Order: sequence, then C-alpha cells, then structure tokens
Amino acid sequence: MSFSLSFRPPLRLLVDAVLLGLLLVLVENFGRFWGPPTKRGFFCDDESLMYPYHENTVSPTLLHWLGLYLPLTGLVVLESCLCYRADTSYWQVFNTTRWFLYGYVFNDLLKSIGKHTIGRLRPHFFAVCSPHFPDGSSCSDEAYRGVLKYQTDYDCRPDLSGATEDMIRDVRVSFPSGHSAMAFYGLVFVALLLRHRRWPLPGSLLGPVLQLACVSLAWFVALSRVMDYKHHWSDVAAGSLLGAGTAFAVIRAAALEEGRRRCQDAQASVKQEAAVAEGAAAKGVQQMPHDLCLVSCQSSN
Repeated sequence: MSFSLSFRPPLRLLVDAVLLGLLLVLVENFGRFWGPPTKRGFFCDDESLMYPYHENTVSPTLLHWLGLYLPLTGLVVLESCLCYRADTSYWQVFNTTRWFLYGYVFNDLLKSIGKHTIGRLRPHFFAVCSPHFPDGSSCSDEAYRGVLKYQTDYDCRPDLSGATEDMIRDVRVSFPSGHSAMAFYGLVFVALLLRHRRWPLPGSLLGPVLQLACVSLAWFVALSRVMDYKHHWSDVAAGSLLGAGTAFAVIRAAALEEGRRRCQDAQASVKQEAAVAEGAAAKGVQQMPHDLCLVSCQSSN
C-alpha cells in the first residue's frame, strides 16, 4: 500500500504553500490594501434602496462552514479514502486541496475587487445610513420629494438609524454577493468532484442526489440574500455565476494536472521496464516491449 508524499519537483510544495499563504493574507485583509469602497450617490425616490434592515438568515460563520470548511474537509477525506483504496500516491490529495484553496482566494479576490470598485448601495441603504445633506436636510424633507437629482454630497447618520460602524461600512458593498459567490464555489466544487470521481456507487443515483443537495443548498444561500434585503437580484446572479464559474475552472485545472502526473508516472514506469528488458536482453532473455502507455500519454498531451 502506497503512502508516498513525493512531489516533482520537491520545491513545488514549498512554493505553493508560500503563494497560497500570501494570497490568503491578501484576501482576508483586502480592505486595508485597497482602501474604502467607492462612495456612490443615490436618488431620493429610489425605491430599490428603501427596504428595511434584516438580520442574516445565513450568518457569516455558517457561510464559511458551508462554503469553505466543510467542503475542504470533505474533499480531503474523500480523496484520502480513494487513494487508500486504490493504493495510489497521496499526491492526489495535495493536488485537489491546493487547487481548491487557490480557487477560493481567486473567487474571493475577484469578489472583493468588484465590491470596492463598484460601491453599489444595498437595498437597505436608507434604513441603515439615514443620509443627510450638508445643510442638515434629508430626503424626507418636502424640498427633495419628486426631485430627480443624483445626490453625492451626503453623510450617514448612525445616531438616527442606530446602525453600527460595521453596518455603515458594509452598506456600500452590494455588488457582487459574497455569500452567493462563496456558497456556489465551495458547494459546486464538491458536486463537480463527486462527478469527476464517480463517487459513491457508480451507476446509481446516489451521486447525482448528493450533487443536487450541494447545488440546492448554494441556491438557498443565494436566495436568502434577496429575501433578507442584503442584495439586489443582479448582485446575487453575479456572485453565483462567479462562484460556479470559478469552481468549473479550478476542477478542470486540477483534472489536467492530475492527468499530466499520471502520464509522467506511466512514462517513468515504462522507462524502468525498458531498462529491465534491456538488461534481460543482454543476458539472452527475450522480453515483450512495453511502450504502449508511453505512446498514449504523449498523444494525449
């Protein structure tokens, strides 16, 4: 039974660990590097910004469990079990894990860039910000009713709305939906991995049912963001497409890397067998050629 953890080249593990560590630090502290989000204006009669403030149905802690911790734990366990049963190298576990983490930071980075660049106001903007203009007036005054003027010079009044500092800072980062992006990335990644590994019970509907459960859970998280008035529907659509698209791209990249690794192993095995055959031929023992796998791997690349 093989428990090999060898990597080619050996420097790859260190390089990947350092790069992933730097990217994780970047995405977790993106606001400090990028600065505050864009301050966008508004129309006083914009009904899409007049929804009440509502607490999260899916809390950030629960979101991280659904979109990061549980998928990561599940894929490590799944890949480890498959490698153990197939008597293959545990490089497969490393390969899937590193691509999953890379996809996570890739997805989170693009999401954060979108949020801070666009600066779109959330549907509960008026309820949280309670914007007032420099002269002390607000949109509730008679002078601003029915006036089609784009207001850009304003300040939020948390003393009137009762909002916290985090709520005020968060009110300008509606696009795209981070909850949708993370949920769709982590859960769609798991669904695609189940499909790629044909697990469990190949040929039955158990695997597709598990995939359906993953996608349905991600869909519920996305819908909850509209239900809670945290995002506009277009924010959720963009976040969902971003997360799902990243999952598809990363799974594809991991599969290609795995295919190249298998071909390299096959080529090394063929060369070793060829060396043995040459040694046997030198001693007068006839051997059958074993270069079919080498040719097939070269043609597939």
